[in-house]
Order: sequence, then structure tokens, then C-alpha cells
Amino acid sequence: FGKLNIILLHTVLRNTGMLTSDSAPAVLVTGDKTVLWWFSTCGASGPHGPTQAQCDSAYKNSNVSVTVEKEGRLRGVQVWRVPATNRYRISAYGAAGGKGAKNHNKRSHGVFISATFHLEKDELLYILVGQQGEDACPGGNPETQKICLGESSLIEEDYKKKRDLKEWAGGGGGGGGATYIFRQKDGIFEPLLIAAGGGGKAYLKAQDNSLDDVPLEQFENSTAVPGVNGRTGAAGGGGGWQDDSLLPQAGKSLLEGGEGGQACPQALAKLQWTTSGGFGGGGGACTSGGGGGGYRGGHASDSDEITAGGQDGISFVNPIGEIFLHPLAAMESHGEVEVQIYLNCSHCHSDNCKRDPDTNLPVCQCEMGAVLANDNVTCTDKRRPPDHVLLLSILRAKVLWSRSTCGLEEQGKRRDRKHHHPELAQACPKRQ
Repeated sequence: FGKLNIILLHTVLRNTGMLTSDSAPAVLVTGDKTVLWWFSTCGASGPHGPTQAQCDSAYKNSNVSVTVEKEGRLRGVQVWRVPATNRYRISAYGAAGGKGAKNHNKRSHGVFISATFHLEKDELLYILVGQQGEDACPGGNPETQKICLGESSLIEEDYKKKRDLKEWAGGGGGGGGATYIFRQKDGIFEPLLIAAGGGGKAYLKAQDNSLDDVPLEQFENSTAVPGVNGRTGAAGGGGGWQDDSLLPQAGKSLLEGGEGGQACPQALAKLQWTTSGGFGGGGGACTSGGGGGGYRGGHASDSDEITAGGQDGISFVNPIGEIFLHPLAAMESHGEVEVQIYLNCSHCHSDNCKRDPDTNLPVCQCEMGAVLANDNVTCTDKRRPPDHVLLLSILRAKVLWSRSTCGLEEQGKRRDRKHHHPELAQACPKRQ
């Protein structure tokens, strides 16, 4: 079926609501061995992560067991003990950004990224699952609800007059939280894989916005590059890996706790708009959108532009891992993490395989329209017979041709046919 198709199918099901964190299996068991684990936000949303009770409830029907940090800078981070020394493929989804009050047709998607790592038995893996940036609507008071329903244009009218929004601020979306997978090595936290969050949408959609303006998904693969926070303007920049956030609307970096930023002070003061960024460093909203979390956080607009959305964060793959799929903006809601025992399919003609439920060994798979050959490695086209069948067919046809032509000779036409076809004399044996 193809690795990208499988990922895309899961993403489509997830984004359309056909597959949710509650309905998705947290674990896949093959035979007696667990080979896949699935981690979610445990039902938490907003700027703060889940509690132990929430995760106990979310994973009660699975073999996933985590300890949730309950105090200190990593509060809300899930800690999972690696069950066996092996190679594991880790797939991470960052969370989407929030929608603006009058810019709500679609979100900025969270990023999907996947890589393979060697992990040791009993090693602790720290997992912060990013949470979606909050939407501006419905708002918390009658005036904001009117704006959300399209019955009030206070903000845009004030903006047209003064070109600033010090009085009527708010209505942007919060930045989406990044999803972080990391571990502790020699007392220092080390990032393995980070899937960036999407930026929050602005209050209004820019009229001249085009697909040409959409940036390509980016990622870093060196810890020598600083994992800094995004720039904060009126709205909060997204949190990075390690930095100091100085303003309440800024998303916190992972090593500060990864909390989402608050709404900007002027939005809170005038219209009580409390649009926060998502857990995982999402920036809080103003009229402009908050930046997404990441290894490097996404920037927010320097000024409170009415159509300025927050930037997406930047993802990360540690160079000790082998990247499986490059970043793809795909997630429309909260983040997720999937960990599975790595299957080495490099010997397969299709570079694709599945695990045999009885032997737990890899079995090669072929693309649609092809079948696995007897060598269990190569793939052949269903419509084309295997080579040995084709060779036998050619030999059979040659024998039948020889018999038919030699039969004609025996019926008295041999001399004439030899004259016109001297090669037949060699092809047909002489009778004694």
C-alpha cells in the first residue's frame, strides 16, 4: 500500500473525525508481543497538559502505561518506559493552530514527522503531546459573540480609522503546541523528535493571500542550532526547545514547561478574549495569531495586524535517528505520538513489509496490482506470467510449430516448402 499512503490514510481519518484519540487503539498486539503504542493528549486541551488521572482513564483499555509529571517544569509530560532494546520508529504529530473570529474556514495544520531510533530496555522516553491552539470563537461575553456571529464589526472599523488596535484587540487564534519526544542523558535532556505546531490564524483573512505564500515545512537536525522561542509582538511567539519567555502571551519553551501563552493583555482587558496557545509552546493570540511551538518557535507579527497569522514552528530530528518521512503539514486537531517496533524492509523489492503474526518476522508486501513471487522478496505483475511460465510457453509454441510444419512435408509439400523455406529442412528431422 506504500508507507506514505498509510500515513495519509490515518491522517485523513483523524482529521475527518472518523478516527479520534478516544476511538483510536492505544496499542496494537501481534501474537504475544506488543509492537505499537499510541499516545494522545489524554483528553486535555488548552495551554496546560494532562493529569495522571486523565491519562489513566484514556489508556485504561490498552497496554500503554505512563507516569505523568505532576509538578516542576515538566508538569503534564508523559513518561514511558521502553519495554525492550530494539529499533523503534517514532511518528509525531504537532497540533494545529486556532481559528480567527472571521477567519475560520481552515486551520494551520500541525506537522507530521517520523524517524527511527535505537532505544534501550527500561530507558525513559519523555513525551509532550501538543494541544491545539484555542479558537477565538465563541468568545466569553455578548460583544465577542456578536463579532463571531458576524453581527458586529467593531474591530475592523476601529482598525480602519486608527490603524492600530489598542482599544478593540483580540479575535485571533492561539498557536498550536508542538509535540516533543526527548530523553535524559547524563542529567541533560536531549531532543529526539519534535513535530511543530501550526500558527494561529489572524482575526481576518488577508485578501491577497495565495498558495505561493505558504512556506515549505522546515526542520533542523543539529542541536548546535539554538532551539529558541519565536518572536513575540502583540500576540505571543511560539515556544522553542530552550529559551526564556519574558511576556505572558509568549509560549514557553519545552525546558520552561511548554505551557501555551495567554491572550494579549489588551484583548483580556477590553473584550475578555481569553484565546490561549496550546500546550507545547503555542503562542497566545491578540488580533493577530500566535506562533506555533517547535524546536524553534514560530514568530508572531511585530504589530497587531488584523490579517497577520502566526508562523508555524520548526520541527527537529536528532541526527542519531534515521528520518523515515520528512515534515508534512497534516494535522487538523490535537497532536499524537505513535511508537512502533521497527521492521527492516530493505530486503524487499517494494521496500515495504508487514509483521507476520505467527513468527513476528517481516513479510514483504507488494504494491496494488502485483503479487509476491516464490522467493518472497520480489514482486511480479499479476497480468504478466512468471518467467518460468513464460519460458515454458515459448518452448511449447516452438514444438507445436515444428510439428505442424513437418506434418505438411509428409503430405507431399516438402520439396516446394524446402525451396521457399530451406531452414525447414534443418528444423524437421528426416524419417528413416
